[in-house]
Amino acid sequence: MHRLAHIHDRTSRGLFLLAGCGLVAATALYVFEVVARYVFDAPTTWSGEAVQYALAVVIFCALPEITRTRAHVAIDLVPEAAGPRAALWLGRFNLAVAATACGVSGWIVAGEAVKQFQRGLMTNAANPIPRWWITAVIALGLSSAAVHLARQLAETRRQARGETHPEPH
Repeated sequence: MHRLAHIHDRTSRGLFLLAGCGLVAATALYVFEVVARYVFDAPTTWSGEAVQYALAVVIFCALPEITRTRAHVAIDLVPEAAGPRAALWLGRFNLAVAATACGVSGWIVAGEAVKQFQRGLMTNAANPIPRWWITAVIALGLSSAAVHLARQLAETRRQARGETHPEPH
């Protein structure tokens, strides 16, 4: 299991790098469109669409790494006010709900990606592309985040038993 966890962590880091590339691409395309439209009076029909697709890549490829490193937004007023035992159980509950929500969502979205692929569905855009690949990226991000959340939940149980394993970085 440790080897699979290591592979999962590395994959999440790789997806995060892909998200960074998507952000660079979205920014460059947005600037390109502004220059083409306002400097050369030659707007494109495709750059806005490409930016939208890149944003989906940015969000859902970054999600697993953000989850892995616990860099997401956390409002911890209640756990800090509660005692250590209550905070532990609240944290476990939150991890279980989040893992379930991401896992179920990822499963549903993956099923939709398969249907879109089988039906050959395209986006409704001036320059249509296959829908399935965008949906597949969303499913991948949600599913990978679910696995990280489940691993974090398992880690709280190991810590409670006094077993220690290094934090994933």
